Amino acid sequence: MSFFRVLLFVSLALFNFTAATSRPIAIARPPLETGSVHRRGVPYNEVKYIKYFDVGGSRVTWAYNWDSRSHGDIDAWFEFVPMLHSNRADQTGKWAEDVRAAAFANKDAPTHLLGFNEPDNCEPGMGGACMDLGSSIAAWKQHMEPQKSLKEKMYLGSPAVTNGPNGLAYLSSFINACTGCSIDFINIHWYDEASNAAYFKKHVEDTRKVAAGRPIWITEFKPRGNDEQIEAFLDEVLPWLDTSSDVHRYAYFMATTGDGFLIDNGGNSLSNVGSRYAFGA
Repeated sequence: MSFFRVLLFVSLALFNFTAATSRPIAIARPPLETGSVHRRGVPYNEVKYIKYFDVGGSRVTWAYNWDSRSHGDIDAWFEFVPMLHSNRADQTGKWAEDVRAAAFANKDAPTHLLGFNEPDNCEPGMGGACMDLGSSIAAWKQHMEPQKSLKEKMYLGSPAVTNGPNGLAYLSSFINACTGCSIDFINIHWYDEASNAAYFKKHVEDTRKVAAGRPIWITEFKPRGNDEQIEAFLDEVLPWLDTSSDVHRYAYFMATTGDGFLIDNGGNSLSNVGSRYAFGA
């Protein structure tokens, strides 16, 4: 082999090595759900109501219940999303086992986990985890972060904060202070008047500033008003949510009976609001 051929061979080898080593490392990210097929979900306490959403034309595809276990037979059509509600022992004690069961029920599919429920909410009887920032970070590192390595497509959702005066500030502080934490997507809640769709959209816009490019899940939202007012609210915000590329999932509160909820008062079918939510454009 001539000197020039040797030189050419070495040069090409160095070029190929450099090109191979300079390629960016692929980092697992939540899949970008730009279509509206997978976005719509349902929170529940009583699993018996979930079957009413498993009908032709329904756009509901996932569910959660503020717990790490589904507590019933969720049809395979739905994705059950486990939540670590708080740092209480009754929640953390079963967490790792339940996450493993959910992750390997379909090991090739993505698994999403929801962080603490309203740690900024300490009002008695309102379901908030009521955790100070230090407690949230410590619990995340002990119980949430280890699940990240369980499988490649494992995605961790931030603590879900309220739309109260301190909600987004709490979330921002958590993200900034939780060093080394894998926060793949952001969770928020929203409650206000049905006439205030503009505020709903503004709150999502404000969340985008905190999310810094992460996908957003709205895991609880419910407007106050009569059925007609709520349905008008849904008619406005559902198309907006479905065309917002960074809003990956959302869930109307909730699958139960009563005014403004998703199940009719007899508990036998979807309410008017439930039908509008499940089938609306």
